[in-house]
Amino acid sequence: MAVVHIPRQFKVPDWFLNRKKDYKDGRFSQVVSNAVDMKLRDDLERLKKIRYP
Repeated sequence: MAVVHIPRQFKVPDWFLNRKKDYKDGRFSQVVSNAVDMKLRDDLERLKKIRYP
């Protein structure tokens, strides 16, 4: 399970990770478990603010 949590140390390519270019820090990352829900909620809130100023 270490590969899932820290894929960059195992030289997993960027295109294989599930979080491409995070909005806040611009990095590629692998999001697992509850963090997926939090990231999705953050993204939706950000998009709502863009659509309804």
